[in-house]
Amino acid sequence: MPPEISIVAPMHNEEGNARPLYNAIKQTMDNLGRSYEIIFVNDFSRDNTLNIFKEIKSRDPNFHYCDLEENAGENWAMLAGVSRAQGKMVVTIDGDFQNDPRYIPLLLDKLSQGYRVVSGWRRNRIGGFFSRIAPSVAANFLISLISGVRVHDCGCGLKVYRREVLAGKFVPKGFMNRFSPVVFGVKNQEFAEVEIEDRVRIYGRSHYGAKRILIVFNDLFALLFILRGFRKMRPVVLTLALIFPVLGLLAATLLPPRSLQFIVLVGAVLLMETVLVSIYWNLGRFLEAEVRPRFKIKEFV
Repeated sequence: MPPEISIVAPMHNEEGNARPLYNAIKQTMDNLGRSYEIIFVNDFSRDNTLNIFKEIKSRDPNFHYCDLEENAGENWAMLAGVSRAQGKMVVTIDGDFQNDPRYIPLLLDKLSQGYRVVSGWRRNRIGGFFSRIAPSVAANFLISLISGVRVHDCGCGLKVYRREVLAGKFVPKGFMNRFSPVVFGVKNQEFAEVEIEDRVRIYGRSHYGAKRILIVFNDLFALLFILRGFRKMRPVVLTLALIFPVLGLLAATLLPPRSLQFIVLVGAVLLMETVLVSIYWNLGRFLEAEVRPRFKIKEFV
């Protein structure tokens, strides 16, 4: 009989966190008294992470590991584990042990109230104000504004989904963690949050950096079009990308060359064209992800 709950955690070079995270999840789920499985995903780690998985598997039938053939990134590694999950409810959790598994029962309890997705909300974030906190607040505000789903912490890895929300869904690298449940079509009334503690990473190095902040805001431009159907919106964006610079440059010929108005207009046209090309590219990533999921499972045990 399939388990009721699946807990999925992606890991890349997390040998110091794998066993403590497993122990904490197992203790929480055993105390909960509901059938479960734990799936850890090895995202092509170069350290001892996989060997730890094998050791845990040898003594726990509720534990499974998914070994990927190549590094897929956190998003695809998570989806690889989800693709093998059997539970009616799927819990996702970061592999760095900064999410405390003791909150899982609270999220499950909230889900039972009729929601389709419940997310952790790290109200008191740990980290630099300009490198983490401020960009996170700004991104979540814009996600809420664009999607109509009131969310405070889309980036939190600790979430619980009803299985049908994730089943067969494949999205481009990064979109799942930052914009779920928005990109999976969940409405505001189907979504809830539970406050959780944000903890300091004890072992290993964070994969979060300034580059990721730029990617987040780049992806935000495409979100509005994605929510309206990336298949039908892609030709619209392409048409705009072809027509807009022509109209803009024609308008520029009516202005005195090298004047402030001319420079501002040309700059605005170039900026808008860059945004449209970025959006078109992102919509293409969704089409590609749907056809060719970018993870290869070497072994699932």
